[in-house]
Amino acid sequence: MTNAALPTRNGVARFAELDIARSIALFGIIVLNYHGYLNGANATGAVQTTWFARLMDPWNGFLVPSPVIFVVVAGIGCGLLTSTSHHVSNTELRWLLIRRGTFLFTIGTMFEWVWHGTILPYYGVYFILAAGVFHLKTKHIAMLAGAITLAAALLSFWRYRQEINGHSTSWLQPFEPNTPRNFLFRYFIDYTHPVLPWFAFFCVGLIIGKSYSTFRLKRKTILFASIPALFCIYLASGLALHHNDGSWQHVLSTDPFERGVLATAGACTSAVVIVILISFLADRYPTSPLAQLLQRSGQITLTLYLCHGFIYNAVVNWWNWIQPGGFTTVFIFSCAVWTLLIAIGVRWQTSIGKGPVEVVYRKFGN
Repeated sequence: MTNAALPTRNGVARFAELDIARSIALFGIIVLNYHGYLNGANATGAVQTTWFARLMDPWNGFLVPSPVIFVVVAGIGCGLLTSTSHHVSNTELRWLLIRRGTFLFTIGTMFEWVWHGTILPYYGVYFILAAGVFHLKTKHIAMLAGAITLAAALLSFWRYRQEINGHSTSWLQPFEPNTPRNFLFRYFIDYTHPVLPWFAFFCVGLIIGKSYSTFRLKRKTILFASIPALFCIYLASGLALHHNDGSWQHVLSTDPFERGVLATAGACTSAVVIVILISFLADRYPTSPLAQLLQRSGQITLTLYLCHGFIYNAVVNWWNWIQPGGFTTVFIFSCAVWTLLIAIGVRWQTSIGKGPVEVVYRKFGN
């Protein structure tokens, strides 16, 4: 099978690495969410006793790029869609993205009642914004991503300076998006996955997707350039923060919640590296059972993502089977849930096809 593509039930080929990346990223998201939700402040690397638990810090650990992978892959999918739909006008594509974004925002807002901090409504905003920029040249989308990254860092820097000078910026952190202003602040500059800087990840994916065949041809070169770039990013952050005061931490830190330039660049580069590595493995082992299992489940990750929130609430909040504690319990719980979801996803995709949420998503967004 060319390009490690597995036929779907309707005969349309998909790039295996993108579906596999979704399945793998889902695992990272489950671990991060379960660890953060169950153990709260006790989950941070500052209070964990083992190196592995510190590595899995849900806010600044090894798995932090997992949701970024989802956003980058979503951007790639958007780029592939808009660059290969030659028989569809830009206006039709624009409305298609708006409908899909509206659906994701709506279902994400409903899921917020179940899982606070979900990325889904932000996904909806990303798609709606993509409707206005997908037609731009690559260099202009790259400039937009850079501007978003810089704006997020400067805003973080300004807020820090305001706070230490005694001027509260809590008005930028609305409890609910219940007014037009609060809605803008909530989804563009605050909470869990705001447009500043998260839409930059989507833009990078959009750039890749618009010329995905070229990306695949040059992925080895990109990989060899990205790995030392990652090293330089983290080295530069460590050196800069060692010689500067706290305010510069909000520009040069690699902590994702400080929205710094290096944090955004590091997370995005890590996500691209992981996608490239997965693509090489998918090409090397296209018919392996594991690759096909992950690809099939990756086609319905929207449904599986929603399921992981309901499972957590049932097991932890309703039945009280798991209590806050060490990382080992959370990790075993996460592995069990992910394995169950992969099995369900494979079974569903093999016997039925699209997931139930994906069916509604396609009907609403086509």
